[in-house]
Amino acid sequence: MVQIRQKIEYDCDVLIVGGGPAGSALAYHLAKANIKTIVIEAKKFPRDKVCGDGVSPVALRELHAMGITKTDTFKKANSIDTVGLFMKNDQAHINLEKPDDLPFHARIIPRMELDAMIYDTAKKEGAVFYENCRMIDYKVYANKVVTTYKNGKKEGRLISKLIVGADGSRSLVGRKLRGYQPDPAYQLLGLRSYYEGVNGPRNRVDVYFSEENFPGIYWLFPKGETGANVGMAMIFKTCPKEASEVRQCFANHIATNPDLRKRLGNGKATEKIQGWPITFYDSRNPITADRAMLVGEAAGLINPLSGDGIQYAVLSARWAAESLIDCIQQDDCSVDALAGYKKQLEKELAYDFSLSNLLVQFGRNKTLTPLWMTFLNILISRCKNDPKFAAIIAGIFEGTYPSYKALTPDFIMKILLQAGMDANDYLLNGLTQPGQIVTDGAKLAVTTRNTVTELAKNPKAHLSWLADVAGKTLHVAKHTLHTKIDK
Repeated sequence: MVQIRQKIEYDCDVLIVGGGPAGSALAYHLAKANIKTIVIEAKKFPRDKVCGDGVSPVALRELHAMGITKTDTFKKANSIDTVGLFMKNDQAHINLEKPDDLPFHARIIPRMELDAMIYDTAKKEGAVFYENCRMIDYKVYANKVVTTYKNGKKEGRLISKLIVGADGSRSLVGRKLRGYQPDPAYQLLGLRSYYEGVNGPRNRVDVYFSEENFPGIYWLFPKGETGANVGMAMIFKTCPKEASEVRQCFANHIATNPDLRKRLGNGKATEKIQGWPITFYDSRNPITADRAMLVGEAAGLINPLSGDGIQYAVLSARWAAESLIDCIQQDDCSVDALAGYKKQLEKELAYDFSLSNLLVQFGRNKTLTPLWMTFLNILISRCKNDPKFAAIIAGIFEGTYPSYKALTPDFIMKILLQAGMDANDYLLNGLTQPGQIVTDGAKLAVTTRNTVTELAKNPKAHLSWLADVAGKTLHVAKHTLHTKIDK
C-alpha cells in the first residue's frame, strides 16, 4: 500500500526564542553539529540585561570550551579570587578555591559584553539570528511547529521541527508549555545600578547581609578599573509590595552601610536603579513537551541562594544540545525522546536546588529573622578562623560547590562548635562587663516577646510556613537517599 506523506519545507530544525547566554550557547552547539538553527531575539546586539554580572568558574569552563575565553573582552574582565562577607559589626574575607578541573577563577563580565561574545561565537558557527523580533505565538502540530513573530509592525512565520524557550523568567514559550504562570513563592526580585569611581580591590566581590532585606543579599561586584555593579536580591514574597519601598530599601543600604560606603568612596551612579524578576527552580514545572523544551532561566534554572543563572544557562544549553542532536537525527521530537534532557537536569541539579530552596524557605519567616541573623554571625565567625570551612561557604554562593556540601557531619559540627565558642567568649566578656549582659538580656526578652506576639497574631501563616518547610525537607531527604543509593 502506497502512503503519501506531506513534504514540509522547514525554515530550520530548531527555533530558539531568546538570544541570551542559554539561547546563544544552545545555538552555538547545534550549529556546530550542523543542525539548522534560528534564534528570535527581541533586541539588537549588543544589548544589556539587568544582572549581577558574576560569571562562575563552572560557567567559564563552558565558555572556555566554546573559545570565548580567548577574546580580548574576556581577558580584560575582573578576575575574582576573594569574597568579603559583611554583617553589622562583623566581616570575613575569604580566599576562593579553584578546583583543578576549572580553568579560571570567577569573572565579572557585564551582560552587554558577555551576551555579545556568546552571540558572536554562535553566528560564526552558522546560527542565524532574527534580531528586533518578538515571538507572538507558536502552535505544535504532529510533524512541525509553526511560530509567528513580529518585527516592528510586520508579522512573520517560521516552521521548525522543534521550539526552545530561552526567553527568561517571563518566558512566553514556558507559559504556553506549562499552561500557567510560575508560582510567586519561587521568585526573586533583583535590583542593580552601575557605579564609576569606586575604590578597590578589583579582585574581591563583597556580599552584605542585613535584617532589612533578609532573606536576601546586597552586593558590590567590581567592574573594570574603577566601576562596580551594586545590587540587591530579595525573595519576592517577603519583599515590600510597593516598588517604591523596594527601591528605597536599596537606596537606604547604599546611603548608610559603612562597609559599602568605603568601597563606593566618591563614586557616582551612572544609571538609575533597574529591577528584574527571577524565577527559580520548581520541580513541579514541566520543562519539556512534544516538540518543545525550556532552557536556562525560562526553565527556572536559577540558584535561589545566590541568584546565579548564567552557570545553569550555559550548562543546560549543552545538555539540551546533546539531547536535541539525537532527536533531530532520529526524527523524533516527542516528549519521550526529550526525556534524556530532563533526566540530566534532575541528576545534576535537582538535589542542589532542592536544598537551596529549603534553606531559603527557613528565611521566609520574617518573625524569626533575629535567629537567622545570629546563625549568619556564627558562619562568619567560623569563616574567619577556618579557611577550609570558609572556602565551602564561599564556593556554595559562587556555584563552585553544591549546597549539599553543607550537610556533612564535619561541616555541621564546626557550626555547633563555633556557636559554643562564641557563647563562651560572650560569657567571659560578661564577667568584666556585667552591665552588658543585663542590657542584652532585656533585649532578648523583648525580642522573644515580640516573636511570640507575632506568632499568635497569624498562626495560619506560620503553620503554612511549617508545612512548606516540611514539604521541602521531604524533597531534600528523597534526593539524599537517591544519592546514597547511586553511590
